[in-house]
Amino acid sequence: MPLITTPAGIAVYYQTDGSPDGKPLVLLHGGGAQLIGWDDRFCALLVDAGFFVIRTDNRDVGLSQATGGPDDYEATYDLADMADDVVAVLDDLGVESAMVTGMSMGGYIAQLLALRHPSRVSALGLMSTSLTSAPEFLVGEHSGEPVAFVPPVLDRDAYIAMFIGGQRNYQSPGFPFDEAASAELGGRYFDRAYTPTGLVRQWNALLRGPLERREEMATVTVPTVVIHGRGDQSLHWSAALETARVMPQAELHLYEEMGHDIPVELWPEFVLALARTAGRADA
Repeated sequence: MPLITTPAGIAVYYQTDGSPDGKPLVLLHGGGAQLIGWDDRFCALLVDAGFFVIRTDNRDVGLSQATGGPDDYEATYDLADMADDVVAVLDDLGVESAMVTGMSMGGYIAQLLALRHPSRVSALGLMSTSLTSAPEFLVGEHSGEPVAFVPPVLDRDAYIAMFIGGQRNYQSPGFPFDEAASAELGGRYFDRAYTPTGLVRQWNALLRGPLERREEMATVTVPTVVIHGRGDQSLHWSAALETARVMPQAELHLYEEMGHDIPVELWPEFVLALARTAGRADA
């Protein structure tokens, strides 16, 4: 799959699944996550539902460009720049507009894409994300301060152990944690592209803002599906209620069993919700 250079000079890698004749659907993952974090089996279900699936590695992770060196934690960009990266991918594919679905930080990027490039977004899928970083919608401790240190470089086994621990912290409380699957994905992440400072730079880019988007997002009228778990360990499920309140065409789906992840048990429901929202856009 292609590695393109955006107008801003950033190398961005993307991958597609399904026929280009399908409904274009962009999947944007969260902080530090590579495009393979969207499971191939989930993407196959989306293809079966009629989608042309487009997955990207956000800059600073995966096979996309690392914007700094191994001793560099500072971000020279913000999430709006990452939204512009997605437009470059759509241009490369000749896609005029697409449904854009983002998970966590990917949901922030999707929002900015809809605000900055409204003609390129036919519908939105907002998963485990928020329109604001206001404290009442956050779970746990969030200092809001940039990270100012370089993370340690780990060997493969240590990285996989760290990866499993991170996934366990955000797992859906209503479903069993699959440690073997987590270890397998962690190994694939490490082997594909290990960039220890990538997540740090992405987090610092997120803090560059905009951190408050409610007023602007109230003007976005494309069909939107909001998916969130009541067991989310990062963003409180009330953030989804707020999104549904603010956005005029939002359809809300709350799941008691779901955390800050994409549990396999709910894939069929997610596919149906995304397909229905894309259908609303067609109508």
